[in-house]
Amino acid sequence: MPHTSRKKHPHPNNTLQAQKRLQITDATTGWTHVTTSGKARRCARTTKDQQSQSQFQSPTEEEKEPETFHPAEAPPTTTLDSLKSQFTQIQRTWKESTTCDVVGRTLHNIFLPPQLQSRELNTDNTQPQSHTTTENKHNGIGTGIDSIICIGLGSPSGFLRGGWVDRRLVSLYQLAALVDVIASISSSSSSAADPTIKTYAQDPVFNTLDTALLSSLDITVLESPHAFEKVTPRTFLFCPGAERTHLEQLLALDPAFVFGGPLEDVESEVVSAFVKRRGSVRLPLFEAQEHAFWNMRVYYPLEKEGEE
Repeated sequence: MPHTSRKKHPHPNNTLQAQKRLQITDATTGWTHVTTSGKARRCARTTKDQQSQSQFQSPTEEEKEPETFHPAEAPPTTTLDSLKSQFTQIQRTWKESTTCDVVGRTLHNIFLPPQLQSRELNTDNTQPQSHTTTENKHNGIGTGIDSIICIGLGSPSGFLRGGWVDRRLVSLYQLAALVDVIASISSSSSSAADPTIKTYAQDPVFNTLDTALLSSLDITVLESPHAFEKVTPRTFLFCPGAERTHLEQLLALDPAFVFGGPLEDVESEVVSAFVKRRGSVRLPLFEAQEHAFWNMRVYYPLEKEGEE
Protein backbone atom coordinates (compact mmCIF):
# COMPACT_ATOMS: atom_id res chain seq x y z
CA MET A 1 0.00 0.00 0.00
CA PRO A 2 1.29 3.48 -0.80
CA HIS A 3 0.19 4.85 2.58
CA THR A 4 0.96 3.64 6.07
CA SER A 5 -0.04 4.69 9.55
CA ARG A 6 3.34 3.68 11.00
CA LYS A 7 5.02 6.58 12.79
CA LYS A 8 8.35 7.75 11.44
CA HIS A 9 11.22 7.98 13.88
CA PRO A 10 13.72 10.81 13.45
CA HIS A 11 17.11 9.76 12.14
CA PRO A 12 19.87 10.07 14.79
CA ASN A 13 21.88 12.38 12.54
CA ASN A 14 18.93 14.72 12.17
CA THR A 15 18.64 14.92 15.94
CA LEU A 16 22.30 15.86 16.27
CA GLN A 17 21.98 18.54 13.61
CA ALA A 18 19.02 20.04 15.42
CA GLN A 19 21.06 20.65 18.56
CA LYS A 20 22.33 24.14 19.12
CA ARG A 21 26.02 24.63 18.40
CA LEU A 22 28.41 27.14 19.92
CA GLN A 23 31.24 28.44 17.72
CA ILE A 24 34.29 30.11 19.22
CA THR A 25 36.95 31.54 16.91
CA ASP A 26 40.59 31.31 17.98
CA ALA A 27 42.05 34.71 17.07
CA THR A 28 45.58 33.31 17.06
CA THR A 29 45.23 30.24 14.87
CA GLY A 30 42.26 31.19 12.70
CA TRP A 31 40.32 28.03 13.69
CA THR A 32 36.74 28.01 14.89
CA HIS A 33 35.92 25.61 17.71
CA VAL A 34 32.41 24.14 17.40
CA THR A 35 30.87 22.50 20.45
CA THR A 36 27.63 20.51 20.77
CA SER A 37 26.44 19.18 24.14
CA GLY A 38 29.86 19.49 25.69
CA LYS A 39 31.73 17.84 22.80
CA ALA A 40 33.80 19.87 20.40
CA ARG A 41 35.50 19.71 17.05
CA ARG A 42 37.47 22.21 14.98
CA CYS A 43 36.48 23.60 11.61
CA ALA A 44 38.08 26.20 9.40
CA ARG A 45 36.94 29.80 9.75
CA THR A 46 34.18 30.72 7.32
CA THR A 47 34.95 32.78 4.26
CA LYS A 48 33.89 36.41 3.87
CA ASP A 49 31.10 35.38 1.48
CA GLN A 50 29.73 32.93 4.02
CA GLN A 51 29.94 35.56 6.74
CA SER A 52 28.09 38.05 4.56
CA GLN A 53 25.28 35.56 3.98
CA SER A 54 25.01 34.86 7.70
CA GLN A 55 24.50 38.56 8.43
CA PHE A 56 21.08 38.38 6.80
CA GLN A 57 19.95 35.60 9.12
CA SER A 58 17.98 36.50 12.21
CA PRO A 59 20.21 36.35 15.32
CA THR A 60 19.35 33.83 17.99
CA GLU A 61 18.56 34.91 21.53
CA GLU A 62 22.07 33.85 22.56
CA GLU A 63 23.62 36.07 19.88
CA LYS A 64 21.59 39.06 21.04
CA GLU A 65 22.99 38.86 24.56
CA PRO A 66 26.22 40.82 25.19
CA GLU A 67 29.28 38.69 25.71
CA THR A 68 30.44 38.39 29.31
CA PHE A 69 34.17 38.37 29.91
CA HIS A 70 35.84 36.64 32.83
CA PRO A 71 39.44 36.65 34.08
CA ALA A 72 41.62 34.42 31.92
CA GLU A 73 42.59 30.99 33.21
CA ALA A 74 46.35 30.73 33.71
CA PRO A 75 47.94 27.24 33.65
CA PRO A 76 48.58 25.95 37.19
CA THR A 77 52.34 25.86 36.55
CA THR A 78 52.52 29.57 35.65
CA THR A 79 54.09 31.79 38.29
CA LEU A 80 54.93 35.48 38.28
CA ASP A 81 58.63 34.65 37.97
CA SER A 82 58.06 32.36 34.99
CA LEU A 83 55.81 34.97 33.37
CA LYS A 84 58.46 37.68 33.85
CA SER A 85 61.09 35.39 32.35
CA GLN A 86 58.93 34.73 29.31
CA PHE A 87 58.24 38.44 28.92
CA THR A 88 61.98 39.18 28.93
CA GLN A 89 62.42 36.77 26.01
CA ILE A 90 59.45 38.34 24.23
CA GLN A 91 60.98 41.80 24.65
CA ARG A 92 64.25 40.59 23.13
CA THR A 93 62.45 39.28 20.04
CA TRP A 94 60.38 42.45 19.74
CA LYS A 95 63.39 44.76 19.96
CA GLU A 96 65.17 42.87 17.17
CA SER A 97 62.24 43.38 14.77
CA THR A 98 61.72 45.92 12.00
CA THR A 99 58.32 46.70 13.52
CA CYS A 100 59.93 47.83 16.75
CA ASP A 101 62.39 49.97 14.79
CA VAL A 102 59.56 51.75 12.93
CA VAL A 103 57.64 52.40 16.17
CA GLY A 104 60.77 53.81 17.80
CA ARG A 105 61.68 56.09 14.90
CA THR A 106 58.08 57.29 14.57
CA LEU A 107 57.83 58.26 18.23
CA HIS A 108 61.28 59.83 18.14
CA ASN A 109 60.24 62.09 15.27
CA ILE A 110 56.91 62.92 16.88
CA PHE A 111 58.41 64.03 20.17
CA LEU A 112 61.22 66.10 18.70
CA PRO A 113 60.76 69.87 19.00
CA PRO A 114 58.82 71.20 15.99
CA GLN A 115 61.88 72.87 14.42
CA LEU A 116 63.78 69.55 14.44
CA GLN A 117 61.02 67.14 13.45
CA SER A 118 61.64 64.99 10.40
CA ARG A 119 59.72 65.69 7.23
CA GLU A 120 59.79 61.98 6.55
CA LEU A 121 57.60 60.89 9.49
CA ASN A 122 54.95 59.12 7.45
CA THR A 123 56.54 56.26 5.52
CA ASP A 124 53.31 54.80 4.12
CA ASN A 125 52.49 55.86 0.56
CA THR A 126 49.25 53.87 0.34
CA GLN A 127 47.09 56.41 2.18
CA PRO A 128 45.49 59.60 0.79
CA GLN A 129 47.90 62.45 0.07
CA SER A 130 46.65 64.42 3.07
CA HIS A 131 48.10 61.72 5.32
CA THR A 132 51.32 61.04 3.47
CA THR A 133 52.65 64.40 2.41
CA THR A 134 56.17 65.10 3.62
CA GLU A 135 55.16 68.72 4.19
CA ASN A 136 53.19 67.83 7.34
CA LYS A 137 54.47 69.42 10.52
CA HIS A 138 53.53 68.48 14.07
CA ASN A 139 52.70 70.39 17.19
CA GLY A 140 55.29 69.34 19.73
CA ILE A 141 52.56 67.09 21.10
CA GLY A 142 54.88 65.37 23.54
CA THR A 143 54.71 68.47 25.71
CA GLY A 144 51.03 67.96 26.45
CA ILE A 145 50.72 64.23 27.25
CA ASP A 146 49.68 63.45 30.81
CA SER A 147 48.55 59.81 30.49
CA ILE A 148 49.15 56.61 28.56
CA ILE A 149 46.10 54.36 28.57
CA CYS A 150 45.97 50.77 27.35
CA ILE A 151 42.60 49.26 26.48
CA GLY A 152 41.97 45.65 25.40
CA LEU A 153 45.45 44.16 25.82
CA GLY A 154 44.15 40.71 26.66
CA SER A 155 45.74 38.35 29.16
CA PRO A 156 49.51 37.74 28.95
CA SER A 157 49.19 34.66 31.17
CA GLY A 158 45.87 32.91 30.65
CA PHE A 159 43.50 31.24 28.21
CA LEU A 160 40.31 33.02 27.17
CA ARG A 161 36.69 31.92 26.69
CA GLY A 162 36.75 28.96 28.98
CA GLY A 163 40.14 27.76 27.82
CA TRP A 164 39.34 27.74 24.11
CA VAL A 165 41.47 30.67 22.99
CA ASP A 166 45.21 31.02 23.58
CA ARG A 167 46.14 34.64 22.86
CA ARG A 168 48.99 34.92 25.34
CA LEU A 169 51.80 35.52 22.85
CA VAL A 170 49.83 38.26 21.10
CA SER A 171 49.26 40.01 24.43
CA LEU A 172 52.89 39.65 25.48
CA TYR A 173 54.21 41.14 22.24
CA GLN A 174 51.72 43.99 22.45
CA LEU A 175 52.80 44.58 26.04
CA ALA A 176 56.42 44.75 24.86
CA ALA A 177 55.39 47.44 22.37
CA LEU A 178 53.54 49.33 25.10
CA VAL A 179 56.63 49.30 27.32
CA ASP A 180 58.63 50.81 24.43
CA VAL A 181 55.99 53.50 23.94
CA ILE A 182 56.21 54.38 27.63
CA ALA A 183 60.01 54.54 27.42
CA SER A 184 59.94 56.76 24.33
CA ILE A 185 57.56 59.25 25.91
CA SER A 186 59.43 59.24 29.22
CA SER A 187 62.79 59.83 27.55
CA SER A 188 61.61 62.78 25.47
CA SER A 189 63.04 66.03 26.78
CA SER A 190 59.62 67.59 27.33
CA SER A 191 58.03 64.59 29.03
CA ALA A 192 61.00 63.67 31.22
CA ALA A 193 60.46 66.85 33.20
CA ASP A 194 56.84 65.91 33.87
CA PRO A 195 56.65 63.16 36.52
CA THR A 196 52.84 63.19 36.49
CA ILE A 197 52.51 61.03 33.36
CA LYS A 198 50.85 57.78 34.40
CA THR A 199 50.13 54.55 32.52
CA TYR A 200 46.87 52.68 33.04
CA ALA A 201 45.51 49.42 31.62
CA GLN A 202 42.00 48.02 31.56
CA ASP A 203 40.69 44.65 30.39
CA PRO A 204 38.09 42.45 32.10
CA VAL A 205 40.15 39.32 31.30
CA PHE A 206 43.11 40.38 33.46
CA ASN A 207 43.80 37.87 36.22
CA THR A 208 45.97 38.26 39.33
CA LEU A 209 49.15 37.25 37.47
CA ASP A 210 48.48 39.80 34.72
CA THR A 211 47.90 42.54 37.29
CA ALA A 212 51.12 41.64 39.10
CA LEU A 213 53.13 41.65 35.86
CA LEU A 214 51.72 45.02 34.80
CA SER A 215 52.32 46.48 38.25
CA SER A 216 55.98 45.40 38.04
CA LEU A 217 56.18 47.53 34.87
CA ASP A 218 54.64 50.58 36.61
CA ILE A 219 51.33 50.10 34.82
CA THR A 220 48.25 50.56 37.00
CA VAL A 221 45.34 48.20 36.30
CA LEU A 222 41.89 49.80 36.54
CA GLU A 223 38.46 48.24 36.70
CA SER A 224 36.00 49.05 33.91
CA PRO A 225 35.09 51.78 33.04
CA HIS A 226 37.63 53.86 35.01
CA ALA A 227 40.29 53.84 32.26
CA PHE A 228 37.74 55.26 29.81
CA GLU A 229 37.10 58.10 32.24
CA LYS A 230 40.77 59.11 32.16
CA VAL A 231 41.01 59.57 28.37
CA THR A 232 41.47 63.22 27.37
CA PRO A 233 43.01 65.17 24.45
CA ARG A 234 46.33 64.78 26.35
CA THR A 235 46.26 60.97 26.25
CA PHE A 236 48.34 58.49 24.28
CA LEU A 237 45.82 55.70 23.67
CA PHE A 238 47.26 52.21 23.18
CA CYS A 239 44.38 50.02 21.99
CA PRO A 240 45.46 47.17 19.69
CA GLY A 241 42.55 44.99 20.80
CA ALA A 242 39.70 47.50 21.20
CA GLU A 243 36.33 46.70 19.62
CA ARG A 244 34.30 49.12 17.50
CA THR A 245 31.94 50.15 20.29
CA HIS A 246 34.91 50.92 22.52
CA LEU A 247 36.71 52.81 19.78
CA GLU A 248 33.71 55.05 19.24
CA GLN A 249 33.59 55.89 22.95
CA LEU A 250 37.34 56.45 23.19
CA LEU A 251 37.90 58.46 20.01
CA ALA A 252 34.96 60.73 20.80
CA LEU A 253 37.19 61.95 23.65
CA ASP A 254 39.83 62.99 21.07
CA PRO A 255 43.03 61.41 22.47
CA ALA A 256 46.20 62.95 21.00
CA PHE A 257 47.65 59.64 19.76
CA VAL A 258 46.38 56.17 19.02
CA PHE A 259 48.35 52.97 18.61
CA GLY A 260 46.08 50.38 17.00
CA GLY A 261 43.65 50.04 14.15
CA PRO A 262 43.54 50.10 11.24
CA LEU A 263 40.91 52.74 12.02
CA GLU A 264 40.32 53.30 8.30
CA ASP A 265 38.47 49.96 8.20
CA VAL A 266 35.99 50.90 10.94
CA GLU A 267 32.57 52.00 9.64
CA SER A 268 31.79 54.79 12.08
CA GLU A 269 31.30 58.54 11.72
CA VAL A 270 33.12 59.16 14.99
CA VAL A 271 36.12 57.06 13.97
CA SER A 272 36.22 58.51 10.44
CA ALA A 273 36.17 62.06 11.82
CA PHE A 274 39.08 61.21 14.11
CA VAL A 275 41.12 59.72 11.24
CA LYS A 276 40.65 62.88 9.14
CA ARG A 277 42.35 64.90 11.86
CA ARG A 278 45.32 62.57 12.10
CA GLY A 279 48.35 61.51 10.14
CA SER A 280 49.52 57.92 10.54
CA VAL A 281 52.41 55.54 10.09
CA ARG A 282 51.65 51.93 9.21
CA LEU A 283 53.65 49.28 11.01
CA PRO A 284 55.45 46.68 8.88
CA LEU A 285 54.66 42.99 9.24
CA PHE A 286 55.81 41.56 12.56
CA GLU A 287 57.03 38.15 11.44
CA ALA A 288 57.40 36.61 14.90
CA GLN A 289 53.64 36.92 15.52
CA GLU A 290 51.69 38.40 12.61
CA HIS A 291 48.40 38.73 14.51
CA ALA A 292 49.94 40.95 17.18
CA PHE A 293 50.21 44.09 14.97
CA TRP A 294 48.32 43.21 11.80
CA ASN A 295 47.94 46.38 9.67
CA MET A 296 48.16 48.56 12.77
CA ARG A 297 49.23 52.20 12.77
CA VAL A 298 50.46 54.98 14.99
CA TYR A 299 48.11 57.95 14.61
CA TYR A 300 49.36 61.45 15.45
CA PRO A 301 47.84 64.96 15.30
CA LEU A 302 48.31 67.04 12.17
CA GLU A 303 49.26 70.68 12.48
CA LYS A 304 46.23 72.93 12.65
CA GLU A 305 45.86 75.46 9.88
CA GLY A 306 47.54 78.77 10.63
CA GLU A 307 49.98 77.31 13.17
CA GLU A 308 53.70 77.61 12.60
